[in-house]
Amino acid sequence: AKTPVTNAQYAEFVRDSVLVKSPKRWQGDEPPPDKLNHSVVEVSWHDAVAYCKWLAAITSNPYRLPSEAEWEKGARGTDERIYPWGNHWDAKRCNTLEGGKGGTTPVGVYPGGASPYGLLDMAGNVWEWCRDWYAEDFYTRSQNTEPFCNDPQSGLCVLRGGGWYSHHSYVRCASRYRSPPCYSDDQLGFRVAAFPSI
Repeated sequence: AKTPVTNAQYAEFVRDSVLVKSPKRWQGDEPPPDKLNHSVVEVSWHDAVAYCKWLAAITSNPYRLPSEAEWEKGARGTDERIYPWGNHWDAKRCNTLEGGKGGTTPVGVYPGGASPYGLLDMAGNVWEWCRDWYAEDFYTRSQNTEPFCNDPQSGLCVLRGGGWYSHHSYVRCASRYRSPPCYSDDQLGFRVAAFPSI
């Protein structure tokens, strides 16, 4: 997806899914009115996967979380750039600690930070869950050419992109983090990918 999933988009899922809990800072099933177009946060990996399954079911399109390799290629393109926009840091192209926003910003408000594929908010704003389980040797494993590393040895899921409280070294396209799949906080969100039928 061009941007991470927003509060407004996630609210539709919450209203339509009886067993899904809304994020902590919401009022019942409603996100804060001034943050409808902000990335949804306080969602676990399990919540993100459930949203993708729900979206796939209601649209009849094959939505899922991007794999770690897909996420990185979407962020940096094919020229191995350091940041989505190029190789030089620029705090005006994303929402990070250096910008001092103190929270999420609406998706897409940093068009100068677009990746080569036109994807927005790939650096900063929210850490994004990926489909993969975390592997220390990600860059040397031959199976990372596969769309999904189904090897839950670590028990941790991959996060990419850095968040609003991240230092610029954590929003590099190659920066990786990990967390238990049940964890959520105010910097964790996600975006969807569509897996084409072969």
